[in-house]
Amino acid sequence: MILCTFDDFLSLHDIKADYVSRSALSHLRVETSEALPPWTDARLEWASVMISYALRSVLILSNLVILLLLMRRLQSANGHPPVQR
Repeated sequence: MILCTFDDFLSLHDIKADYVSRSALSHLRVETSEALPPWTDARLEWASVMISYALRSVLILSNLVILLLLMRRLQSANGHPPVQR
């Protein structure tokens, strides 16, 4: 997870420095006569951020399931009836 956080920092820093979109330019009323260079899309960086958030979401959901299972097991070990959900 620390690796994902470090990768997010690097990717978002690069996106901040390089990303240029047509919609952002039109909002600023900037017109270009040529197409923007491909590196301004920052596609690899955006993909990295999306993968990182997907992994974090899976981790959070699996942690939630594990915590619920452990809570039920502890309640049954202590003689309390399991919580019905």
